[in-house]
Amino acid sequence: MASDNSIADTVWSSRLGFILASASSAIGLGAIWKFPFWAGTNGGAAFIVPFLVFTFTIGIVLVMAECAMGRAGRGSAVHALKKVGGPFFGIVGGIAVLNAYIILTYYSVIGGWCVSYLFDSFAGNVVNGDPKILSDHFKALVGNGTVNVFFMFLYLTATCAVVALGVEKGIEKIAKYLMPLLFILMIFIIIRSLMMPGSWEGMQFLFSFNWEQVSGATILNAMGFTFFSLSLGAGIMVTYGSYLSSHTDIPGSSVWVAFLSTQAALLAGVMIIPAVFAFGMDPAAGTGLVFITIPMIFEHMPMADVLAAAFYVCLFIAAITSSVSLLEVVVAYLINEWGMRRRAATALCWITLFIFASLQALSFSSFSWVEINGMSLFDFSDYVCSNILMPLGGLSIATLAGWKAWPVMKQQMLAIRHHSVLTIGWIRLTISLLAPALVVIVLISGI
Repeated sequence: MASDNSIADTVWSSRLGFILASASSAIGLGAIWKFPFWAGTNGGAAFIVPFLVFTFTIGIVLVMAECAMGRAGRGSAVHALKKVGGPFFGIVGGIAVLNAYIILTYYSVIGGWCVSYLFDSFAGNVVNGDPKILSDHFKALVGNGTVNVFFMFLYLTATCAVVALGVEKGIEKIAKYLMPLLFILMIFIIIRSLMMPGSWEGMQFLFSFNWEQVSGATILNAMGFTFFSLSLGAGIMVTYGSYLSSHTDIPGSSVWVAFLSTQAALLAGVMIIPAVFAFGMDPAAGTGLVFITIPMIFEHMPMADVLAAAFYVCLFIAAITSSVSLLEVVVAYLINEWGMRRRAATALCWITLFIFASLQALSFSSFSWVEINGMSLFDFSDYVCSNILMPLGGLSIATLAGWKAWPVMKQQMLAIRHHSVLTIGWIRLTISLLAPALVVIVLISGI
């Protein structure tokens, strides 16, 4: 391991550690919180199909590109991209770091909701069969600025504590041991959800595709979620890629990252949406879906309070793995570019993030009057990061890896295993032409 004020020699202890840490970055709230309500508000299958298309075309290749640029540059997103591509791409790396920071300001608020529900589950106050009571409970939490800030503070503190421990002892360890537990519990909930009368309508909503339901907004959101779910455009995969051993096969590992994150998103959809239909709720209910539907499912299970507590422990861990990956981008930048020690860099982030995250937490109460383009500060931040900054970051990476630094990209692809000329050709075609074209077209249509 590297010293506390260096990241140049930091490496994952194993390929599995990298895959689980990278996948858990997206499997967190990206899958469990965001996917069900985005699928619900964007027509189910009309959103899922373009999401899968984007993931298994441009998504996988961009994961490869970010990891390759990170391993070749061996440093923070700014350092690595500047080393591989020159000063301009150092600026691109800086924007990615800023993007990660902004995401953390509102992501920590959602994490705070997870902490609140975790405490409530331990007290036996979560499980309930009345959707109105559950909805009112969630609205009361979100609408109370003081409580919202308090739980956000607890969550942010936990995130910073993990990052302060470092890559192997902190980030990798929680991903290795706790993410598999989340998958097991999700499958258990899915089985019970699908046994409920009326749940099949939810399955049809998720997987019955209808072209008439597809719109420009749906495609834009699907691409935005692809970037969000694969942690693209925010410097995460560049930073994590810089910790990759020279003995790790990037293409194979990238496929696993995309596969696991996609499976987690689909499982989350199947876990929640069928139950939404079974209970006669609106699939387009919004951000509170996971905090309202899940307690109702547990109401119909034996040992409901115990299972609810176990689920919210796992949800908290899933959230932490995502926010840890975002914070690591910023901390790596401060270590690499400012020469700070890890704990000092983490402490600086903790202080400043608390200030800006508090504004996000209060955007549902004291600052609810602040609107930008008809959206609250919270929703606007999410929209700009997911639908604009992350795709633009991906576009920049595609330009770097597909054109300016293709020899470096190719070298990293072939460093461990021989891949056919056809495979390498497909990667270059996708990274240099298909990915930029799709990103530009969707961004223009969205604007």
